[in-house]
Amino acid sequence: GLAAAREKQPDLILLDIMMPKMNGIEVCRHIKEDPSQPFMPIIMVTAKADSKDVVAGLEAGADEYLTKPVDHAALVARVKSMLRIKSLHDTVLEQSAQLKVQLETATMIQSLFWPTIPELEAGNHIWAVSVPAAYVGGDLYDVIPLADDSLLAYVADVADKGVPAALIMAALSTKIRSEAQNQSEVDKLLETVNDSLHSLTSEEGFFATIVLARYWPRSGKMQLTLGGHLPPLWIVESGIGNLPSLRGISLGITPNVHYEKKEVLLSPGESILFFTDGVVEAVNEDNELFGNDRLTNYFREAKGPPWGKGLLNKIKHWRGMANANDDLTLLEIWREQK
Repeated sequence: GLAAAREKQPDLILLDIMMPKMNGIEVCRHIKEDPSQPFMPIIMVTAKADSKDVVAGLEAGADEYLTKPVDHAALVARVKSMLRIKSLHDTVLEQSAQLKVQLETATMIQSLFWPTIPELEAGNHIWAVSVPAAYVGGDLYDVIPLADDSLLAYVADVADKGVPAALIMAALSTKIRSEAQNQSEVDKLLETVNDSLHSLTSEEGFFATIVLARYWPRSGKMQLTLGGHLPPLWIVESGIGNLPSLRGISLGITPNVHYEKKEVLLSPGESILFFTDGVVEAVNEDNELFGNDRLTNYFREAKGPPWGKGLLNKIKHWRGMANANDDLTLLEIWREQK
């Protein structure tokens, strides 16, 4: 019976407990514990009516338990019921496989949004990575060269995960790229993008945080603006430097918002690291947050610049086997030490 079930993989099995070589409960257990076998409903049909036998059959994985003499109408009803469950189960598996293929395709499409990182002059470098928690995510980064040899770089985080956040991410990326050539001031650029995102998503309640910079590699000058996002880290020779305070509401919450713009000068040997909250809110197997303390300790213990790749590896090692609980994005701009 067990060999026949594995070979033929029937839609349903009627099984007696009393069998000549291996009893029905053992057969049932072997079938249900075999991960290579599809779902096969099992109805135990037996003369053993004691409650302990019923419990043993159900604990072995039987889906129904009928005692002899069996009422024909009841048996037919149970068989039909189990076949409906089998059909629904197989449909769900098929749809799940189709969804997996679609999500894998979506992952590939989303990867097309990640820019080609340009080679910079005068000892300047850029590195960036985005790791979604699921197949697709709502984190976003971009590097956009401008006509005057400066560049725009930003990290953004849509307040959701999965496919809806990825679609908002695509719209946000497209809008920023289209406006970057028209708006030379980073604060005005953010105001325009905010109005557009509010018009698009306000009824659905989506919003996004962002930190955006315009950088001139030759001089090291950088203009910064921020919308509800974690401020970047300015890593200098003595540790983490003090960036000017920036205020600004998240994108898409309300229209006609004013954003602040501040300026810093990145010296040789210094780095600016942009990141999303998936860095400090990463969770390990003990459900501990990576947190700000571990982040600052990393810069005390590690050597750089660059810092970003090492930080990503640190978080992955610290997380262990725990699943990613949020999208994670890093973007670093640094100047070589002379």
